[in-house]
Amino acid sequence: MNIEEIKKLCNVLDDDQSLKRYSTDASIFDVRPKAVALPKSKEELINLINWARRSTEAGQKTSLTPRNAGTCMSGGSLTEDVMVDMTEGFSWVDDVETNLKTVWVGSGTLYRHLDAALAPEKLLFAPYTSSKDICGIGGMIGNNASGEKSIRYGATIDNVRCVKVLLQDGKEYEFGPLNAAELQDKLQRSDDEGNIYRSIVKLLEDHWEMIWQARPNVRKNAAGYQLWRVWDRDKTEFNLAKLFVGSQGTLGFVTSAELMVVPVPQFSRMLVVPIDNLGRLAKAVKCIVAHHPEGLETYDKHTYALAKEHMPEQAALAHIAEGQEMVLFAQFSERTKDETDHAENACQLALKNLGFEVSTIKNEAEADAHWAIRRASYALLKNHAKGVRAVPFIEDTIVAIEHYGEYLAALETILADYQMTYTFAGHIGDGSVRLIPLVNMEDPAAPDKILSLARRVYDLVFAFGGSMSVDHNDGLIRTTFLERMYGPEVVALFNKTKDIFDPLCIFNPGKKVRGSRDFARSHMLKTNTPAS
Repeated sequence: MNIEEIKKLCNVLDDDQSLKRYSTDASIFDVRPKAVALPKSKEELINLINWARRSTEAGQKTSLTPRNAGTCMSGGSLTEDVMVDMTEGFSWVDDVETNLKTVWVGSGTLYRHLDAALAPEKLLFAPYTSSKDICGIGGMIGNNASGEKSIRYGATIDNVRCVKVLLQDGKEYEFGPLNAAELQDKLQRSDDEGNIYRSIVKLLEDHWEMIWQARPNVRKNAAGYQLWRVWDRDKTEFNLAKLFVGSQGTLGFVTSAELMVVPVPQFSRMLVVPIDNLGRLAKAVKCIVAHHPEGLETYDKHTYALAKEHMPEQAALAHIAEGQEMVLFAQFSERTKDETDHAENACQLALKNLGFEVSTIKNEAEADAHWAIRRASYALLKNHAKGVRAVPFIEDTIVAIEHYGEYLAALETILADYQMTYTFAGHIGDGSVRLIPLVNMEDPAAPDKILSLARRVYDLVFAFGGSMSVDHNDGLIRTTFLERMYGPEVVALFNKTKDIFDPLCIFNPGKKVRGSRDFARSHMLKTNTPAS
């Protein structure tokens, strides 16, 4: 690769310190790029894409991988080729439509900057993550991220209306919702856009029942390409934006998106339910979900033990967790104070009728303590481990609520074979399980131990009809397990999808399709020291 050629197109970092900094994200991998491009405009990014295409066509295989804030836990933004940092040229917020509840935003925008732009209008992009203070919108779109309000508002895919994308031909396309007549107009086009629509429609029509049946039986999913979301079940709306959400930049570069936003909640109440027996967990969760909370979260005894040591003030306020396997806490927020109080009171009564202990949290400091401990679960483990490292690789599983207790019991049995310390937390209302083990990454056997445990946990998830990724996506760690999850026929459709948009494979290769387990194994971190 001729780095000097790229430097003629845009600003490029290729010094040792920069390449080392960009070789890691929040995952367990270390992959050093050859260069980091920082395009400051759409024109510079177009020039990069055209260069990568021409180089590949000339026999010099070249690829581009987008990166936003570097918070991905699956290694989705890591590459040995050219990394493209989108935060310089694509960070902007425009067209806040208060009445329509929409906003256009550049894909390089940090969530906190979008949040600040929406605050004067008292609006919110609802599927924010625990890393909302540092994560980026492009990363949320690439991973189909979601967070604590997703039980009410869904994941990113449910809150993205349109995307603008640069494809392999160096042209920008806008993909959004189309009715039947509008779709027919697209299919009649004789250009590249028409070819894309005809190819995707044919793929969907030829395999629709298999695609529809492939959906995991869960509320949220980020594994594979979301082909079943492009067309709704009745085929009344067609939207290719749904395919780009969760695609990890493997189909093209999302430059901007039209997001749907919601009013900031004005009233809230919380109740907390201690759980001393995993066998009763599913019953409590189903009861709470039936009362439509805005958020339903959990953290376990391991998290609370760490909180007592390192967050003593919050742990003292959250003392109801003492001696429990875990706690559930649900937050209710409605249009008025009376409606909010009614929802919380009705849920509390229903839980007590089922024999659960319930505490209503009226003190804001106590409510904040539960949120703080839940959000800090991973950081507590990561920052205070000694001689081991907190490693996310089975941290993103999800099963249907009715299987939750049985699944967790089986999961603990598997973990016992590996004698690992871990913390457990999750967006439990969706069935999400955030489980982070501690592993000695300096042990030469660590990569094989990780892949062995991952296979066993994922197979357990699949047996319950779940997904191995809620919103951290496939990346380097899970791509090679997609065939175990969906089967070879569905994965073949994922490969065809990739080829329709990116036949030369210049966009983020090795993620979502055609991944390499050997590559993942050989690029796992070999240190227990957290990145600075």
